[in-house]
Amino acid sequence: MQPGGIFFLDPRDARQAAGPPEKRVYIRLEPSMSRPIEIARTAPARGTPLAVDSFDGVRIHYDWYGAGSRGAVLVIPGFWRDRDYPSMPRFAALLNQAGFSAAIVDMRGHGDSGGTYGFNLHEHYDVAAVAGDLEERAMAETITLAGFSVGGTIAISTAARDRLPLSSLLLISPVADFRRIVPRINPLTIHRHIAFSQALRRPRFDWRFSRSPKLRGVDDIAAVKVPVSLIHVKNDWLVDHDHSIRLFEHANEPKELHIIDIPGNYHADRIFSQAGEHVEPLVIDFLTRFTPR
Repeated sequence: MQPGGIFFLDPRDARQAAGPPEKRVYIRLEPSMSRPIEIARTAPARGTPLAVDSFDGVRIHYDWYGAGSRGAVLVIPGFWRDRDYPSMPRFAALLNQAGFSAAIVDMRGHGDSGGTYGFNLHEHYDVAAVAGDLEERAMAETITLAGFSVGGTIAISTAARDRLPLSSLLLISPVADFRRIVPRINPLTIHRHIAFSQALRRPRFDWRFSRSPKLRGVDDIAAVKVPVSLIHVKNDWLVDHDHSIRLFEHANEPKELHIIDIPGNYHADRIFSQAGEHVEPLVIDFLTRFTPR
């Protein structure tokens, strides 16, 4: 099997795919993905700014991108990402073009929101507050949570712990267990993954995060009762694709797992600029099946 391409893993075969060679399954390879694909996009206009208070009075800000759909996609960015980061409004534009309304939230400690980021401690309350605000404003009948990186873990804990009108979960490079993150740092290529301009918008977070208490996605996902889609790049430089496999193994049906094999080991929202022609159809296909327009 040649490098490059996209792996479509049959959900029933995810465990074997991660196992020893004699138990690996056959995987369909798309040879057209021989190298990363650059997709030029112009950033769309910002959405309508809104805000709501979380359980502890922390003000949580989010942007609304309405498209008139009955279901909305509530986007939870990863750590050190806020709703103004260029990839976020571009993702909202992709959703709007497909007919789905979207909301992008500044998690606590990020952007205009108050509080301190806890890497999935109290953040599920913030997401629940935004979802409840959308429901109260009659902007959405049902919610799909779309989480990037640690935002995927927060999406899982929200779905497991809060009573919300959810239709599905879309998890992109999610973290199963924070203790199992082992970055693959190459000083020659790190510039491909981290924009140094991010340093100017440093979030407020618990500096003891490596030892602070957190909710684990791998523990919470068994309590999620809506369809789940997991998308991960093989050998992701920051969060290995094994995290998605572990989550998949503990998730309920219906569930699906997509491991993309491309050069670059890209993480979370970076996948969309490097493999957009392949990852975007996976996202839209899943939402079309499980998020009402």
